[in-house]
Order: sequence, then structure tokens, then C-alpha cells
Amino acid sequence: MGSYKSGDSTFYSLIENYANSCDFRTLFQVFDRMKRERRVFKEKNFILVFRAYGKAHLPEKAIDLFGRMVDEFQCRRTVRSFNSVLNVVIQEGLFHRALEFYDCVVGGKTSISPNVLSFNLIIKAICKLGLVDKAIEVFREMPAQKCEPDVFTYCTLMDGLCKEDRIDEAVLLLDEMQIEGCFPSSVTFNVLINGLCKKGDMARVTKLVDNMFLKGCVPNEVTYNTIINGLCLKGKLDKAVSLLEHMVASKCVPNDVTYGTLINGLVKQGRSVDGVCLLSSLEERGHHGNEHVYSALVSGLFKEGKSEEAMGLWKKMLEKGCQPNVVVYSALTDGLCRERKLDEAKEILCEMVNKGCTPNAFTYSSLIKGFFKMGNSQKAI
Repeated sequence: MGSYKSGDSTFYSLIENYANSCDFRTLFQVFDRMKRERRVFKEKNFILVFRAYGKAHLPEKAIDLFGRMVDEFQCRRTVRSFNSVLNVVIQEGLFHRALEFYDCVVGGKTSISPNVLSFNLIIKAICKLGLVDKAIEVFREMPAQKCEPDVFTYCTLMDGLCKEDRIDEAVLLLDEMQIEGCFPSSVTFNVLINGLCKKGDMARVTKLVDNMFLKGCVPNEVTYNTIINGLCLKGKLDKAVSLLEHMVASKCVPNDVTYGTLINGLVKQGRSVDGVCLLSSLEERGHHGNEHVYSALVSGLFKEGKSEEAMGLWKKMLEKGCQPNVVVYSALTDGLCRERKLDEAKEILCEMVNKGCTPNAFTYSSLIKGFFKMGNSQKAI
């Protein structure tokens, strides 16, 4: 193994620059020159390259380079470079490959012992594969490896359990982590709240939010959005709107997800006019509705037979400078066809095409159905 020489730092800077730009050909020319001049390779040089491989979606290249670090570059590998490669593989969604790589390194002759980040990454991969019982086994092995689970470990495992509809076990983990001296965060509670909301158990959600406050965790926009969605799924729209008001009063700023969820919920209950009122309310607060919100409302108003209100909302949308996309155009076209206003629907289609917005299958099927209903099969074709 070579010793540090004057000028090595220049090579390190070159590695960083070429890695950041994903110029692997030039980067490995630098590596070859460093080998010829017996320059010292540092682990952090390789971590930069691993990250670049991740950015370039080349996980196998990262695994290959990790395997060459010692013999070819005389660079000692630690858990830091191991975690870097493991993360690249998992970020690419190659969860089985991540397990193979983990077992090969940890079970091999590398002398690398996993740390808490290694466990968090592999538990995440195992949970993504739906193998929650195996994830629990790995979780239980952590103390033997002198690794204490942290809040991320518990969150990952809770999320895996919730996705497998094992909510009760996930809630028990909340108690266990606190007994072990690991304090839950807002993210921890959000994972459990999401699981309970999907199950429709809003009574337990309320208790969990109370517990959240007791532990000094403040609900954030994810918490509110999740509960609002849960209430909408249960058809409790008035409670959801009340929670929005509480959210604003708590200085937590609603976002597109908040309003989109509520307005979609109101539309599904045949309360599109209430949705329009809510949209006006958010615009008074300086928050502008997006194309998804307008699409849901335009479609809902037409379905409720309120074509004038739908067209008024369309004009208001254009006046506010919100550019309609294919979803909004399709909702409007479908609504006009329902009202048998086929000439107006055709005009909207022409406007859509002229503005560079490509119609989709729903747009065309709405027009075709409309013409057939009017007995004009020739125009439909």
C-alpha cells in the first residue's frame, strides 16, 4: 500500500468532479494513473463513485468496484463503503440482489460488521419484499451484533407490518421502542396513523394522536393529510373539514394533497358545490388550486347536472392562469358530451390540440359515446 504523496489531493479533487458529472471513462483514467504512480486510494474516493453509479442507475457496477477495492486498489473497505453500495442497490429497487450482496459481505471473509445503518437498509429491503417475519428475525439479531435499533429501524419495521395489515404488532413495537429508551418521532406516529386510517379504525387514530402530543411530538402536514384522507374514506367529510380548520389554527400549512383529498371526498359524496366553496376558501388564503382539483370539480359538477357552474369554474380557472392539462380537458369534454353539447365538446378538443395538449383515450371515447347517443354514428367514426 502506497504512502500519501504531494499532489494526491489534486487527484482526489478530480475524482470528485468526474464522479459528480458521472464521467466514468475519464474518472477511471485518473484511477489508472494513480495506480501507475502508486498513489494512495482512500475509501471516500470510492464512496463518491458509488454514489455516482447510483445516480447513473448502475448498481452492478458499484458492486463490481466494491469487490475490486482491496486487491486492485489496495484500499481497505469498511462498513461505510459497504452501506454506500447497499443503498445504491436498494434505491434501484433490486431488493433480492441487496440481500445477496448483504449475505455475501457480512457472511463472507471481509471482516465487515454491519452497523445500525446496514440493518436499517436490509430491513427496508426485506420489508419491500413482503418478508416481514424475516425482517423481524434480522431486527432481533441486532443486539447480538452490538447494534441498538434506532427510530428509523422501528419506523421501517412498523411500516412493513402495517403494509401486511399487522397493525396490532406495529403498535406493540411503539411500546417496545419506548421501553428500550428509543423515543418515537412524528414520522413514527405517522406510519401507525396511516396504517390505522387505511383500516378505518379512526377511534384508535384519535388515541394515537393524543399519545403523540403526550410524547411531545407535534402533528405535521403528513399527519393531518393522513387523518383527513382516513375521514374522507369513511365518508366523514364534515369532520375532515373541521380538521382542516384545526390544522390552519395550529399554524400547519395545508398543501395540494390536503385540499385535493378533501375536494375529491366532497365530489364523491355529490357535494361538488361544497368543493367549489372550499376551493374559494383556499384561494382567499393565497393557495391556488391545481389542475387535479379543477378536474375533479368540473367532472363532479357535470355529473350532478350543474353544467353552468362547471363552465363558470372552467372560465375562472383560465382567468387565474391555471393551465389545463389532459385530465381537465377530458373532464370538460366528457361533461359537455353528457349534456349533449357535442359541438362545444368538439371545440374544446380542437382548442386542446391547438395548445399542444394530446387527447387521451378517455377524451376520444367521451366524444364517440356522445355522438352515438345522439344517433350520429358517422361523426363518431
